[in-house]
Amino acid sequence: MGSRIEKGLRRSLIAAAVEMAVCGAAFAQTEPPAADAPPVVVVSGARAALAKSLELKRNADVIQDSISATELGRFPDDNVADSLTHISGISVSRTRGGEGQYINVRGLGSGYNIVTLNKRILATDGDGRDFAFDVLPSEVISGADVMKSAEAAQMEGSIGGSVNLRSARPMDNPGYHASVRFEADHNDLSRKDGGKLSGVVSNTFNNNTMGVLIGAVVSKRKVRTDSLGYQTYNPDAPGSYDVNGDGVIGPGESNLLAPCCISFGSVFEEKKRAALSGAFEWKVSPTFKMTVDGLATRLDSPQVGYQQSYYVENAPGRWSDVVVKDRLITSMTVKDLIPEMSNVTTDRVVDTMQFGWRGEWKPSNDLKLTGDLYRSTSKRNSGGKDTFVVAGIAGHNTGYYKANNGAFPDIRVTLEDGRDLATELAAGRLGNNDYGVHFTGLTGTDIKDTVDGASLDGRLVLSGAWHVEALQFGASATNRKKDRNSIGNEKSGGACQYCDMYSTTFASLGANVVSPMTLPNYMRNAGGSFPGSFIKFDVPAYLAALKKLDGKPILDSDGNPTGDTFDVSKTQPVFVPTDSYSVTEKTATLYGQLELAGENWNGNVGARLVRTKTTSRSAIDQIVAIDDPTPNIPTSSPTVTYSPAVPVSEDGSYTKLLPSANISWWARDDFVVRGAVAKVMARPSLDKLAPTRTDQTLDRSYILNIVGDPKLKPTEAVQQDLSVEWYYRPKSAITAAVFAKQIKNFVTYQTDEHVDIGVPGYLYTVTHPVNGDKAKVRGVELGVQHLFDNGFGFNAKFAKTFTKAYQNGEYVGQLEGVAPTASSIGFLYEKNGINASISFDYTGEYTQSTHVVAGFPSKVDALTWVTASASWDITPHVTVFVEGKNLGDAVMRSNLGRADALNGFETWGRTYVAGMSVKF
Repeated sequence: MGSRIEKGLRRSLIAAAVEMAVCGAAFAQTEPPAADAPPVVVVSGARAALAKSLELKRNADVIQDSISATELGRFPDDNVADSLTHISGISVSRTRGGEGQYINVRGLGSGYNIVTLNKRILATDGDGRDFAFDVLPSEVISGADVMKSAEAAQMEGSIGGSVNLRSARPMDNPGYHASVRFEADHNDLSRKDGGKLSGVVSNTFNNNTMGVLIGAVVSKRKVRTDSLGYQTYNPDAPGSYDVNGDGVIGPGESNLLAPCCISFGSVFEEKKRAALSGAFEWKVSPTFKMTVDGLATRLDSPQVGYQQSYYVENAPGRWSDVVVKDRLITSMTVKDLIPEMSNVTTDRVVDTMQFGWRGEWKPSNDLKLTGDLYRSTSKRNSGGKDTFVVAGIAGHNTGYYKANNGAFPDIRVTLEDGRDLATELAAGRLGNNDYGVHFTGLTGTDIKDTVDGASLDGRLVLSGAWHVEALQFGASATNRKKDRNSIGNEKSGGACQYCDMYSTTFASLGANVVSPMTLPNYMRNAGGSFPGSFIKFDVPAYLAALKKLDGKPILDSDGNPTGDTFDVSKTQPVFVPTDSYSVTEKTATLYGQLELAGENWNGNVGARLVRTKTTSRSAIDQIVAIDDPTPNIPTSSPTVTYSPAVPVSEDGSYTKLLPSANISWWARDDFVVRGAVAKVMARPSLDKLAPTRTDQTLDRSYILNIVGDPKLKPTEAVQQDLSVEWYYRPKSAITAAVFAKQIKNFVTYQTDEHVDIGVPGYLYTVTHPVNGDKAKVRGVELGVQHLFDNGFGFNAKFAKTFTKAYQNGEYVGQLEGVAPTASSIGFLYEKNGINASISFDYTGEYTQSTHVVAGFPSKVDALTWVTASASWDITPHVTVFVEGKNLGDAVMRSNLGRADALNGFETWGRTYVAGMSVKF
C-alpha cells in the first residue's frame, strides 16, 4: 500500500509541475508585456555582503545565519566551507592542501546535517550522503543560509542544521553585468604555483521579463600535504614485558600498549577544477514565472604520496632497551627492522551535475503554487586505479624508536652493513641495489550517485482570524540510488604475492625503479627526528619488473617450493563484491504549516510526514582459514582463504511525523526574541545501510570491520532553540542563542573483542554500527557585528557545546567529532576603493573517537585558521587584490589522549594569492 501511495505521489507531483508550466504559458499569450522595471542599484563589497547577510537573518521565519557573495561571482572565501566557519556554531574538517571539505553544525558532524543547492539534494562521490564542499567552486554560489531551527516546510534530514546554498539568478540584479577574474597562487610548503580564471555574465531583456546568467571557472592548483599516514598501537604484542629483566612480570609490566607500525610522508595533489553554471528566468506573465538552471562541475585531483614506514612491532627476542611510561611502551631498540618505502596514488575524477526546473504560479491574489523538478548525478570511476606499492631493504638492520611529547617519534635505522639510513637517503646513495619487492596493492572504487526529486508547494492567504495569516502546504518525493563497486587485488591475494621477497632487489630483476627525493620544508612543524629524505618508485616499471619472476617457484619460509609459481597476472584488480553495494532510497513527504501573526509577533506551527523506503544489496563471505608460516617476521603476511561471496539484499522502511513550531516576538523594532521547538531526524549514511565488510588479517591485525547494517534506524531528536537579536544600528547587531537537543538512535560503532568468527585458532575484534541509546547536546552561541561609518568593522562569533552520549544504558562520554568550543573573529576596512580584512577561525580540542585501542580515545588538538585579504579599485571597473590563507601555519595533530601517543598529523603550509578582476 505504501509503495503505491509513493508512486502515485511522484506521478502527481510531476503531472502538477507540467500542468503549471502549460497553464502559465497559455495564460501568457493573452497578457500584455510587463512594464519596464525600475532601475536597481547593485551594492557590492564586504560591508554590503555582511549587511545583506544580517538582513536575511533579521527577516527569516526561523533561527538562521547567512553568508552572501561580495559581488556577482565572488564569495567571501575561495572555499564555501571556509566562509561558513564565520558563522557561529560551524566548524570545518579539511582535506589535502588544507581545503575545507565537510562542515559540523552546532557540534554535529556532516552525517547529521543536510546541505542542498537551491533546496535540492546534490549527488556526491563519497560513500555516504555527506556533501563535500571541495567539489563545488565558490564562484557558482551567491549565498548560503544555515537554518538552525526547523519548520515543516523545510526539507527533512538534519539534526545539527540545514544548509542551503544559493546559485545566482539574473533577476537578482537586473540589467547587464559581467566580470572576469584571474588569480595566481603560491604555497610556501610545497613551493608550487597555481592559477584560476573565472567569469560570469548576466543580462535581462524583453522589458526585464527574461534573464540569462552564465558562469564558468577553471583552476589548477598544486598542493602538498605532509602527514602521518598511520600510527597504530597493539595491546597484545607484547601485552606484558619483563622490562627490568628479572624474569618476573611485575607491577607496571602488564596490560601494556605498544607501538606497532608508523608510516608518514608527503602527498602531492594536482587539483584541476572546471565548472559551468547557468540560469534562465522568464516572467511569463504577471502570475507565472519559471526558472531553468543547471550546474556541471569536474574535479580532477590525482594524488601521489611518498611514505616511509617502520614496523617496530614486537616478536620474540626482537626488542631490547624497552622503556615503559604509564602503560605505554615509549622507547625500544628493534632487531631485524626492515625500513620500507611506499608509493600511494589516488585517482579522483568527479563529474557532478544538477539540472532543474522551477515554476511559480499565482492563480489568484491569495494562492501561490511552486513546482520543482530536478536531477543530480555524481560519478567517479577509480576502480583498480589506486595503488599502494611497497619496497624494503632486507637484512639484519637495527632500529631505534623513542616517543616524544606533542611531536613525531625519534626513528633511526642502522643497516646491516653499518650504514645509517638517514645519511644514505640524504646523499641519494640508496637505490635499485638496496630495495626489494614487497606489497603491490591495486584498489579503488567506482561510484555513481543519482538523485531525482519533485516537489509542489503552496501558500494560501487566509482571513487572519485567530491570528492565522496563511496556510503553507506541500508534497515532495525523491528517488536516490548510489552504486559503489570496489575493485582491488588484496582479497584475491594478488597484492601480497611478492610479500616475502625483500631480498629480490630491483637491480637483480634488471629494473630501474628507484630514485632519490628530497623536499623543502619536509614535515614542517612535526617535531621529532627521522630521515628527512626518501625514495620514490616508477610504479609501471615496478609492475613490469615482476613479470620476470613469472613461472618461477614460490618458496616457503624454509626455502622449499610450495608447488605454486609466480604469475604477475594475479596482481590485476578484480571486482570485490563484499566491499561493494547498491543502495536505493525513496522518500515521500507531505506537510502543512500555519503562518501566525499578531501586533508585535509572528510565527508558524506545522508538521511534516515522511515516508522512507530503502533497498540495499551487497555480498557476504567468511574467513575459512589462515596460514601464517612466518609469524615472527612483522613485515610478512599470512595467506587468507575466504568462502565464496553470497549476495544479500534487504529492504527497510519507516514513517516519521515531524512537528515544529517557531515564534518571534518583537519587543521593539530593533529587538526580537525567537523561540522554536521541533522533532527532527537524520537518515543513516548510505554506506551504513549496506553490510559490506573488510578485515585486516593481512596485517596480522585480526580485526573485522562491518561497515553497515540495513536495519539501522534514523537518528531522531527533539530540539529547543531560543535566540535574542538586537539590531541596534544599521548593518550591526548583537545576537545570543541557546539550544538543546535530545537525540536517540544516533549511529555509532560498537567494538566487540575476542570474538570467535569461526576461524580455528584466531579470535577477532569486530566493529559494527549500532543505534546508540541516546545523546544530549546543549549549547550557547554569541555574535557581534559592528560596521563603523569610517569604513572599519568587525564580526565576532563564539559557540560552546556540551554533549553526553549513552550506549546500552551507560554513559560513554562525549559525542564523537564534536568540538566543544568554536569561535571566529574578523576585522575589515572598506572605503574609497580600498578593502582589507583578516579573520581568525578557531576550533577547540575535541574527541574524534572514544575508543581507538585498549580504551584509549583519539583527541584532536585545537586549530586556528587565519586568512587575510586586501584589494584596491584602480578604477570603478578594475580591481587588484592579494590574499593569504593559513597565515598562522596551522597543523592538524591528534593523539590517544596523551601527548606521547601520536595518532594523526597534517601540515599544509601557507598559500598566497594575487590577481585582478575586471567588471563590465
